[in-house]
Amino acid sequence: WSRKIGPFLPGNVRSECSALYLYNNMGKESVLLDWETESGMSALETLVSSADILIEDWDRAYREEIGLTTDRFTSLNSELIEICATPFGLTGPYSRWKSTPIVQLALGGYLYLTGNSSEEPLMLPGHQPDYLTGLNAHNAVQIALWERARSGRGQLLEMSMMENLGVLHQFTFEMETYSGVVRNRNGLQWNKVGPFASYGITTLPCDDGYVAFGASTEDQWERLCAMLGREDLLDDPEFDTRLKRSQKSDTLDSLITDWMKGKTRQEVFLESSEKWFLPVAPVLNLNEVLRDPQFVQRNLFQPLSHPEAGEALYPTFPFAMSEIKPTVARAPLLGEHTSDVLGGLA
Repeated sequence: WSRKIGPFLPGNVRSECSALYLYNNMGKESVLLDWETESGMSALETLVSSADILIEDWDRAYREEIGLTTDRFTSLNSELIEICATPFGLTGPYSRWKSTPIVQLALGGYLYLTGNSSEEPLMLPGHQPDYLTGLNAHNAVQIALWERARSGRGQLLEMSMMENLGVLHQFTFEMETYSGVVRNRNGLQWNKVGPFASYGITTLPCDDGYVAFGASTEDQWERLCAMLGREDLLDDPEFDTRLKRSQKSDTLDSLITDWMKGKTRQEVFLESSEKWFLPVAPVLNLNEVLRDPQFVQRNLFQPLSHPEAGEALYPTFPFAMSEIKPTVARAPLLGEHTSDVLGGLA
């Protein structure tokens, strides 16, 4: 379905030029078959019989209707590890419902936490619930592979996107359980109530954009005051604890904003980080991310050429290996590897 989602890179065949599809399918092979035909079903069964892992998000009712059940797959290959990723899981009152990323974020509690408390909740960009579920599916597969090495049998792994978001909250459960505080949206600032209340984590404007501050520890507070030329705050009883500072966050935001007047993001970044050793960073737009010198030197983004979409920058791997250099490859054309893959199984 991602082939139909924009934005689209310039090209002759629109279905081959979706940026979302090209990004999510790097290095994969594409096999085209119709399992509603006898030959297509036979090819699918042959693939399943020799597979280590099957990843699917098909509609469960449709699967049962055409006979593609987990029991059938297991009868073909007892060592198969099947990952079933659905919005809500295979059981429970929501299990048959359809969903989208905004629905998942709303039910998982993250929409409620995003934005300003006086305004409506805000959507996170992209397909974050899907990506998070994919990462955790990778972890689940590792466990299933270890178990298969012990028992010799595969199993069904059930991934619920809603559950993946539900367990992601860092402080929400602790705040409610131990302090009776329901975490709320804080906009550009950190929590102002509860045991994790602190000042120093905030995002503020300067001459050419925004700068994010992460100075929340006591020694960072001391250096922040020195940078602002306000060492007097260190002796002020209204600011002598993290909780008190969080309750004066608007006042402190104004002090930092005044200090940044006439400065660019880069000037604030360099002075705060290099001179005062504070965790501070410019808020980059996505074009700036691609050109950031840290990413550039480590070759995180590299050009790839696609026969329909042309050349573009793509992400590589967010890790480095001392013995081998992993390589990336473009996304496939629709059905590009059908003959090679199915021919090799004949």
